[in-house]
Amino acid sequence: MGKKRLHYRFTFFQRQFISHMLVSILILALTGAGFVYYLKQQSYVHVTEELSSAGKVIVRLLTREEEEPTAPLLAYRGLLSERKISFIILDKTGEIVYRDSKMSAALRNKAFLDGLRARIMSIKDNQSFIVDRSPEQPLVVLTKPIHPKSKTNDMYLFIFSPAAGFKETLLTLDRNVGYAAAFIFVIAALISMYISRRMSQSLQPLRHATRRIAAGNYAARMPIIRSDELGDLALDFNAMAVQLELSSQKLEQYELRRHSFMTNVSHELRTPLTSIRGIIEGLKNNLVTEPEDKHKYYAIIEKETFRLIRLINELLDMEKIENGLITLVKNNSPLREIIETVVETLEVLIEAKKLQIVIECDSDLVVYCDYDRLTQILINLIKNSIQFTEYGTIRLTATETEASTLIDITDTGRGMTSAELALIWERFYKADPSRAKSSSETGLGLSIVKQLVEAHGGTIEASSTPGIGSSFMITLPKVKS
Repeated sequence: MGKKRLHYRFTFFQRQFISHMLVSILILALTGAGFVYYLKQQSYVHVTEELSSAGKVIVRLLTREEEEPTAPLLAYRGLLSERKISFIILDKTGEIVYRDSKMSAALRNKAFLDGLRARIMSIKDNQSFIVDRSPEQPLVVLTKPIHPKSKTNDMYLFIFSPAAGFKETLLTLDRNVGYAAAFIFVIAALISMYISRRMSQSLQPLRHATRRIAAGNYAARMPIIRSDELGDLALDFNAMAVQLELSSQKLEQYELRRHSFMTNVSHELRTPLTSIRGIIEGLKNNLVTEPEDKHKYYAIIEKETFRLIRLINELLDMEKIENGLITLVKNNSPLREIIETVVETLEVLIEAKKLQIVIECDSDLVVYCDYDRLTQILINLIKNSIQFTEYGTIRLTATETEASTLIDITDTGRGMTSAELALIWERFYKADPSRAKSSSETGLGLSIVKQLVEAHGGTIEASSTPGIGSSFMITLPKVKS
């Protein structure tokens, strides 16, 4: 078996801190190297400028004097010796024309002179270079061509000076730059630690809020204390939390409705089945012997059976509508014909209560709908009006606009309060449970009506005044030409 590899977990703080330190080190290294290089170049330029100034004097002495310039050179040599500057003059063939008598033995050896002779062919005015003579001090050499008046051949001046303390200066410079870099590094480390910790701490509220939401507390929110991207993240997180809280509340409502739905369905199924079972038990055990009583109980069984069939059909319709399984076949149909057919279907119920039906609809008015489903909608609405109207009129009015067809069903029934009006579209809601039980109503009719109207792309609105009556307004869109 292979050994389990351990992976170190870098925190956000550590990643931020390390990235800042790497950037700081890179900047310090580049800045320090550039600074040291600049100072070295400045030191080198300073020495070469001094040599160039001395070289100009020597060239002037050699070119202006008609006689041998030995005496002036010796006089000037005393001044140069104080500045530790030596020089040597070679002709075009590399022979020594003049050599500083006080030049050190190290500068008299053949190797050094051969190095100077090798540069004669490429010599340029004020050209400088460094001869590193480890372990001795490096030597800065500057060259100048000389064109004397008294001689036909050109000569070449090599003037040089030991870069006294050059190495020590560079070491001191490197050391001081190192100290400065270390100090700046410490400061940068402290600042980086502070910034990284602040950034890490800014993420802690997000962490805590996320954990609370993961635990089911959708009311958790992040404090918005920044105006940068983390502040935008806090805003987005809070917006997400609001949506999660709303979704959670909706799920709770759906769960309550589901539980209520199951309870109501169980009750609606249990009541007729219990009634039917009790009657069958009585008939089976000959507890009912009179023909009139038997006929009465058979009628009850038939009524409860129809109630069960209606309940099951309405549940199936509701399930199809909610799952998008219902298919509407919409066409332009004569609206007055649909209304008259519905009234004829409910004529027995209307006559039983001696109600008056008034139809106000032009014979040429058409509606874009599914014929059977609109019939179902009108039957449910008119039956609802019949149920809650003891006397008076049920008025069916149909009009149209350029875009819609309007159907208004108004009754003179008992009406509804605002509290009842807000609940009429809920499943199994019954404004009068005792009346609904006697009329075999399930409380699903208006809920199905609303969903069928919306499936047509229309709307339905209800208004009611207690003691005066209720009105239902259906708006269905016309077919697009």
